[in-house]
Amino acid sequence: QKGFAVLVGDIAEAVRVSDRIAPEHLEIQTADAQAVGESCANYGGLFIGAHAAEVLGDYGAGPNHVLPTAGTGKYTGGLSVHTFLRQRTWMRIDDLVAAQRQGGGSGGG
Repeated sequence: QKGFAVLVGDIAEAVRVSDRIAPEHLEIQTADAQAVGESCANYGGLFIGAHAAEVLGDYGAGPNHVLPTAGTGKYTGGLSVHTFLRQRTWMRIDDLVAAQRQGGGSGGG
């Protein structure tokens, strides 16, 4: 009930379908697996070639077992040290007149 198959006309269509789904695990086992893998954009973990089985990524050679699920690979990656870093932004304006000129005075930049 959780699996399915998609019949596609070519590799490019397969990549488009995969990028739309953004699978947690994506195995590429084609004649030119490296090039196909490099054309994929949305996935949790990418396993390229006949020897890069998903099970190795989870339990042996892989960098991580905590990967984005349910299509969230479209905008986030797996758990890493960056997950625990706090990003902060700030700004300082000393010359209000110059800042307004720089931004066009309309709040835009």
